[in-house]
Amino acid sequence: MQPPAQTFPVLSFLGVLVQLGGAVMLIGLFLMLRRFVLRRAYFTAWVAAWGALAVAILALVVRYMLLPGLTGSPLGEQHPLVRVLYLIYQTSKGLGFIFFVRGTLMYVAGTTAGFVATRKLWGAAVAFALVSTAASRHGLNEMVIWQSAIAVPALGYCASALLWLPRSRRTTGSTAAGACFALLAILWLCYAGSFAVAIQTVPGSLADAARTLVGLNSYFDLALNVLLGYAMVLVLMEDAKREVDDAQAELRVTHDQLRRAALYDSLTDSLNRRAFSEGVGLEMARATFGTVVVADVDDLKLVNDRFGHSVGDQTLRRCAEALRVTLRSYDKLYRWGGDEFLLVVPSAHASDVLTRLQLAVESAGDIDTGVAERIRLRVSLGAADYASSEELSDAIERADRAMYAEKSRRKGDLRAGERVSLPTPTSVAAVR
Repeated sequence: MQPPAQTFPVLSFLGVLVQLGGAVMLIGLFLMLRRFVLRRAYFTAWVAAWGALAVAILALVVRYMLLPGLTGSPLGEQHPLVRVLYLIYQTSKGLGFIFFVRGTLMYVAGTTAGFVATRKLWGAAVAFALVSTAASRHGLNEMVIWQSAIAVPALGYCASALLWLPRSRRTTGSTAAGACFALLAILWLCYAGSFAVAIQTVPGSLADAARTLVGLNSYFDLALNVLLGYAMVLVLMEDAKREVDDAQAELRVTHDQLRRAALYDSLTDSLNRRAFSEGVGLEMARATFGTVVVADVDDLKLVNDRFGHSVGDQTLRRCAEALRVTLRSYDKLYRWGGDEFLLVVPSAHASDVLTRLQLAVESAGDIDTGVAERIRLRVSLGAADYASSEELSDAIERADRAMYAEKSRRKGDLRAGERVSLPTPTSVAAVR
C-alpha cells in the first residue's frame, strides 16, 4: 500500500504513525496531569492544540493507510473523500496553531486577553482551510506550504512572547518552551522552501537536500513536538510548585499564628504558663545562674468590682508594660496566673533586679478608670536566686512564698468617695 508518488516525500508510513503516537502520548501525559491542567486555562488551550494536531495526523492516516484498503485502490487527489480529509487536516492544523497562540497569550497576559485576541482567529482558521484546500492542486505538499504561512508567524509569536517575558517571570520552563517554539518556527520556514522545491521536481544538489528534508519532516516534527510538550509540562510543574510554595508559606504563617496564640497571653502580650512549661525563652536561663521574680497585682479583685473588668484588664496591661521596660532581650516575662507574672532574669541577682522593678512600678502612670477617680499601680514582688537550671522550679516556689509574705505586710483597699491612691511598693522581699 503506497501513497501517490508525488506525495511520498511528505508522508512515510512509519513517520506518520510515529508522529501520531507522539501526539497521543503527549495528550495522555496531559490527561494524567489534569488535576493541575483544569485550573490553568493557558495549559488547557495548549492541550487543545495538541488534540487538534492529533486529529490532523489522524486524517492523513485515514487518507493514506485506511482509505485505500477500504476502497480497494488508491484514490486521486480530487476525489471528494480525499478533499474532505484534506479539509479536516488543514482545519485541524490551523486550529492547533491558533490554540498555541491562545494558550501563550493566556500565560503571558491572562485569560481575558487570550480570549479577546484569538476568538476571531478561529473562524479565520476555518476560512483558511477552505481556501487552501480548494486552491491546492498538488496534494499534500502544496497544503504544507499554505500551512507555513500561518505556522511561522504563530509559532514565532509564541517564541517571542515567552522568551521576552520580564526577568521576574522568566523561568526555565518558559525559556525552554519559547526556544522550542522558535525552533519549530524556523523548521516551518525551511518547510516552505523545501516543499516548494519538491513540487517543482527540479534537479540539483539543493533540490535533493530539500527533498530529503521533506521525506524526513515527520521525524523532525516529532522530535521538536516532544521537546515542546515536555517544556510545557515543565511550565505547568513550575506553576504548580509556586502554588504549593504559596500554600506552604500560608501554612507556616498560620502555624506561627496558632503557636503564638497558644504560647502568648493575648491581654498582656506576655508569654504564658504553657510557654514556660514547653521551655520557650529559657535557653539563656538554663545556661547560667540568675534570678526569678513573682509579681502580683494588688487588689485586682477590688478594682474589677468597683470599676469593671475593663479597668482591671488595663491594670494588668500597665503592670506588664512596667515590668517589661526593665528586661533585656533574653529576660522573659510570663503571665503566670490571673494577677501574677513571672520574670526569669539570667545572669542577675535578686537585689539588683528588685530595685529596677520597684523603680519601674513607681514610675508607671496612674490608671484612668473612666470616671473622676484614678488609681495607681501597686504590685507585690518576691524574688529568689538560682544557681542552675535544676534549681529553677525550686526558686519559683521560694519567690512565690516571698511575694505572699510581702503581700501580707501590705494593705491596700479602695476607699469609696475619694481619690483612690494605692501606695506604691515601698518594700519588697528577696530570698537567696
